[in-house]
Amino acid sequence: MFAVSPQWSAHFLLVLGRVTAAVVAAPLFGARSVPTQIKVGLSILLALIVLPLEGTPLTAIPVDLFSFASAFGMEILIGIAFGIGVMLVFQGMEMAASIVSIQMGFGLGEIFDPLTGAQTGVLQQFYKMLVTLIFFAMNGHYLVIQGILHTFEVIPPGTGDLTVIAGDRVAPFFGALLVTSIQIALPVFGALMLTDLAMALVGRTVPQLNVLVVGFPVKIGVGLVTLAAAMPLMTTFISATLGRALVDVNGLLRP
Repeated sequence: MFAVSPQWSAHFLLVLGRVTAAVVAAPLFGARSVPTQIKVGLSILLALIVLPLEGTPLTAIPVDLFSFASAFGMEILIGIAFGIGVMLVFQGMEMAASIVSIQMGFGLGEIFDPLTGAQTGVLQQFYKMLVTLIFFAMNGHYLVIQGILHTFEVIPPGTGDLTVIAGDRVAPFFGALLVTSIQIALPVFGALMLTDLAMALVGRTVPQLNVLVVGFPVKIGVGLVTLAAAMPLMTTFISATLGRALVDVNGLLRP
């Protein structure tokens, strides 16, 4: 008769806690539109895959209630930290849309985003869809799953503490994402800045012309044309940057 030891059960729950927290906190995997059954099934499947590959001896797994509760809470925290790191990558990519949207005038109208439950503009939705398509096209979901599994090599279950979360690396990581978002928005943003300059000169030359009314459709047209022209280079740049950033997420955790 098959018997499950308390150490094995505690080991499985620790692995499952970290994996579940990472899946729920990560974008796309933990989106509201994804059914709860899918999230739970994926978490259990990944935990069952990790368990035989994970080399932590069962004798090192705490089984008493207080030690296990403390270790389980730390596993949840590690999983959330990894998921938030992945979310920061997507937010950094979508920040470019906010920069361009405000400059084009699309920031005046917002719609409800069913994925995050937040208010977002039309252009943000376009960039979100673009980043999502690139994410799956470059097998980014495999990178995220590999990143979750890699955390068990860096920090075995039951051995983590608050020092494993590298808080000093969050600011440089987010700073790099901010620079990337500016680089993504730069072609359209630069064209819109030149359009503003041209409209200002027109307004000074022809004072009778209502520049504010004329400027809105002109800026939207220039922005859309520039966005379409820069799309091939933009997708290549986003693909390379997104893959590198997803790998760099593991740097937020240290042994």
